[in-house]
Amino acid sequence: MTHNPQLADQLLAASIHEIKNRFGLMFSQLDQLLAALPLDDTLSHNAQQIKSEAEFIGAELVRVLASYKTLEGENIVNADQQFLVDFLEEKVARHANTVRAHDLNLAYDCDEELDGFFDAGIVNIVLDTAIYNAVQEGAKTILLTADQDSEGHALRIQIHDDGPGFPAAMLEADAAAGTGQGRVKADGQSTGLGLYFARRLISQHQEADQAGYVELGASDRLAGACVSLVLPQ
Repeated sequence: MTHNPQLADQLLAASIHEIKNRFGLMFSQLDQLLAALPLDDTLSHNAQQIKSEAEFIGAELVRVLASYKTLEGENIVNADQQFLVDFLEEKVARHANTVRAHDLNLAYDCDEELDGFFDAGIVNIVLDTAIYNAVQEGAKTILLTADQDSEGHALRIQIHDDGPGFPAAMLEADAAAGTGQGRVKADGQSTGLGLYFARRLISQHQEADQAGYVELGASDRLAGACVSLVLPQ
């Protein structure tokens, strides 16, 4: 029997898509069930943690599908005008379960008149990855910001946190090569695939001869890390 790698990849993508849909249905039913049950404070907190983890899994499945399309060379960017104050406000609202489950302070800050052109779906996926990474590293405060360069050629969306920050060696490697592979954990088990795919997705945003990119650094707003998404306009 002849093996067809392309068909195998397509079947895998289709399976992930079906799992994502079924998982979304299961999450909705779980939400309704938990809302109907009388729960004390401890059980309610545990339920919020379960819902937060469920949202993370759903977001990961969406990211895997988007990353698959990127690696296949498909043009998946659908850039539309976005008003950043509305975009970031919605992002904070969508993480309400994450906030409750982890006693998190999640906020945003940007000019109310700021707008930009980008694929909201892709940027949402990357922001989710950065937020969940920060939470996993122990951050308790996360701030989303957005601004534009003086010439209006690039939009910058940043995720600041008060966690331990990126290791110095990782920042040096990232600055030198622009290929840092993700947040390094003390146990050395981080694969860095989240950041790898985030870079692939953001780089699909292109304008003239400029491509979007992801930059790691230290936060100038909080005490920890900062992930910057730079999108050409």
